[in-house]
Amino acid sequence: MRLIVDRIEEDYIVAEMPNQSMVNIPLVLAPDAKEGDVIRLSVYKNSNAKLKAEIKELEDQLRYGKKA
Repeated sequence: MRLIVDRIEEDYIVAEMPNQSMVNIPLVLAPDAKEGDVIRLSVYKNSNAKLKAEIKELEDQLRYGKKA
């Protein structure tokens, strides 16, 4: 989903959604955003399982000194 930065107000970005409604986003999530910029919002499904597998592999490397 693409959000267009309409304006910055205090600690929030006011962005326009595809349906033309407005949404407030905490400025800390995109501190360099400026009026007219596009913010892309994505959902990565099943990424948690992939991250867990990567962490386990790193743990195994630390424990056993090699790839498991």
